[in-house]
Amino acid sequence: MISVWTPIALCRDVPAGVTRAVLLDGDELVIWRSEAGGPAHIWEDRCPHRGMRLSLGFVREGALNCLYHGWQYGGSGSCVRIPAHPDLTVPPTITATVFEAAESGGLVWVRRGGGDAALPELPPLRPLVSLAVDVDGLESDHVELGFEPGKLHLFWHRSAPGRIMLHAALEGEADLLGATGFVRRLRDDMEQGAAA
Repeated sequence: MISVWTPIALCRDVPAGVTRAVLLDGDELVIWRSEAGGPAHIWEDRCPHRGMRLSLGFVREGALNCLYHGWQYGGSGSCVRIPAHPDLTVPPTITATVFEAAESGGLVWVRRGGGDAALPELPPLRPLVSLAVDVDGLESDHVELGFEPGKLHLFWHRSAPGRIMLHAALEGEADLLGATGFVRRLRDDMEQGAAA
């Protein structure tokens, strides 16, 4: 797999103490933050114990807890507690599959694959909206559009065949309501064009 940073969510859509499921090229991921906030964590959305979706779990004491048996995973992905065996020293081999996560431009980014691809440098952006769009075959993953008095930045990732998640953010003082309406119309136009 080629190392590349991919935007998968707006930062504001991953609040403290909450899990969020995301599809990236059909792969199931979970994004979460501790109750205190801090950096986003991105893992495969599967508990190593029984395969339960970790996105259905809950955040407590700075750890992600699986809903099924309550196994608790710290920020590094290592299992730190098994409630059925509270006195057990958990083997270090029990760990969730962790991906490198970063935040830039008001978006949460994930890097899959090895290598040292640099995170895109972006100006400060105001998160606007994320929308599912039934379209396939977009070439790049970022465009900038003039939107007075600033710019509208559109990012996307392919969630599944024939579907992308479009993430919009504003640079400058452009009107939030007008920009949101524009992005929604753009989504409708993209879907109508794909259906034609």
